Amino acid sequence: MHTAAAIPPEWDRAVAYGDGLFETMVVFDGAVPLLAYHQQRLHDSLQRLAIACDLTLVEQEITDFARRAGNGLLKLVIARQGGPRGYDTRKATGTTVSMQVFPLPQYPAHRRTDGIRLHLCRQRLAADPALAGIKHLNRLQQAIAASELNREIAEEGLMLDANGAIIEGTVSNVFLFAGGELLTPRLDQCGVAGVMRAAILHELAPSLGLPVRECRITLADLLAADAVFVCNSVFGIWPVRSLGVSELQQSPGLCKQFFNLLDSAGYGRLYG
Repeated sequence: MHTAAAIPPEWDRAVAYGDGLFETMVVFDGAVPLLAYHQQRLHDSLQRLAIACDLTLVEQEITDFARRAGNGLLKLVIARQGGPRGYDTRKATGTTVSMQVFPLPQYPAHRRTDGIRLHLCRQRLAADPALAGIKHLNRLQQAIAASELNREIAEEGLMLDANGAIIEGTVSNVFLFAGGELLTPRLDQCGVAGVMRAAILHELAPSLGLPVRECRITLADLLAADAVFVCNSVFGIWPVRSLGVSELQQSPGLCKQFFNLLDSAGYGRLYG
C-alpha cells in the first residue's frame, strides 16, 4: 500500500465524487474536426450539472491548445471545486479546468477493412436519466466492463442496460443498418451521447441520404442486422464482424462512404 499526499483542493470533488466532465478531442493540423459537436455537448452538460464555467474562454483555450499541438489528442477536464467537505454542490462554486495533449493514436488498418470483434460484457449500465448522455468523470461501470475484455479475441466490449437492451460500447456508440435505415440506441436512461454519434445523426448520415433513427435495440436486432459499426470521435468508425462466436453481416460499401467523409477530415492518417 502506498500513502500519497493529500489531493490538491482544486481536484477534491473530481477525485472523490467524479463531479465534473471531460472531452477527448482529436486534433489534425491544428484544428478539431468535430469542434462544434464537442462545444454543444460541453454547453449542454455544464448546464445539466449546474457547473459554472466561462465556456467562451474554454473554447478559446481549446482553439489555442489545438493550434499549438498541431496533431494529437486533446483532453479537457472541467470539474466543480471548493465548498465544505461533503456531497452538497450548492456551496461549491469554483471550477477547475485542465487540458493535456497526447500523441495521436495509430490503429491497425484491418480494424476498418476487416472489422472488429465485440465481447458481450457482463457489467450492465444502470438507469440514471439525470446523467444519461453526459460524459461525466464517473466512468466506473465502463472501467469494469473494459476490464473483462481479452484483447486477443475482442477489440471492444458491448454494454447492455439492466433490461437487456443494447446501449453502447465501453468507449464507443453503436449503429445498425437494417431495413434501409441506420438505427442507434436511445440514450435517455443511460450511456454517453458521443460526439461522432451526433455527427452521424445530424450531418454524415443525412449527407449520404440515409434515414437514421434512435430506438430500443436488442441483441436479436444486432444479430439480424445488415451491418453493425461502432464509432467515437477519436478512431472514427469501425465495422463489427462478430459478437462473441456469432459472425455478423457487413456492408463494406456503406462503411466506405463514411470512411470517405471522415478521411477528408483527417481520420485516414490514424491507420497504417
